Amino acid sequence: MLEITFLGPKGEIRRKINAEPGENLRQAAIRNKFGLYPHIFKILNCRGRGLCTSCAVEVVSGNLAPRNEVENDKLKSKIPSQPNIRLACQVSVTDNVVVKTQGSF
Repeated sequence: MLEITFLGPKGEIRRKINAEPGENLRQAAIRNKFGLYPHIFKILNCRGRGLCTSCAVEVVSGNLAPRNEVENDKLKSKIPSQPNIRLACQVSVTDNVVVKTQGSF
């Protein structure tokens, strides 16, 4: 089992969850009843298809596979100023990771 640590706005640990190797970050959060989505996007999101960017997270530590085409396309305007930003719906967990959710970065 791998561990995903979610940080709050001041760097405090909000929650730690377990994930299977290769499990999608968004799916692991949902399975563990951890809300990734801010505000109205809890209802209005693309359901993991990489279309809305509302599941964006900032990777603080841990190794992840390089961005795929969907991430590069949707995050192209954010990558220069936030190089560690990723879409949780497009990331497979392959290492213990520490991330900040939207509203924390």
